[in-house]
Amino acid sequence: MPESPKMIGRVTRCSTRGFVGAMQISENALPVFGSLCQAEAQGGRSYVVGLVYDISITDDQFARQLAALDEVPQEQIADGQLNRQVPVEFSALAVGFHDDDGFHQSLPPQPPLTLASVFSMVPNDAVDFTSELHFLQMILNAPQLPVDELLATSLRLSAQARPEEERERFLLQAGREVARLLAQDLTRLENILRGLRAKE
Repeated sequence: MPESPKMIGRVTRCSTRGFVGAMQISENALPVFGSLCQAEAQGGRSYVVGLVYDISITDDQFARQLAALDEVPQEQIADGQLNRQVPVEFSALAVGFHDDDGFHQSLPPQPPLTLASVFSMVPNDAVDFTSELHFLQMILNAPQLPVDELLATSLRLSAQARPEEERERFLLQAGREVARLLAQDLTRLENILRGLRAKE
């Protein structure tokens, strides 16, 4: 049975270059750095593909008061982390979009609107989207992001979405494309290739 995408939040800020989503969910439902997600756009006729590059816990007055105590009872920590809904914000770089013609690795024609639903990308869709590697240039061109770590982590996660026998081939192909794009910056290339080889 195919895996269904899970709603992970709603858009709070957006542009054609990316979007910010907010949610109130438990720790094990948080999106992962370098993972792909999709936000509804154009009245549901398309989805913007985002690459999660930042996750932050928004200000929580109750947690700030507890943090000032010398000792915090374990039950209060459990209540703050597990039982209470923790306000979380995540930022995603737009790396493509999906419409009736399938996936496209370019900036979307329109951003999602405020409060649009954001869904995790299921493995089959992640494999489909990353079958082409044009989106790597979009990551490398992103200003003020942890680009090298983001690129390496996203490729490792994309490899994990594939059957085990296809993972090494995908990473080799991705490594060759990164080497082509960074042929003039060997130090940076080595850092990214080292990240691709990093253990999960």
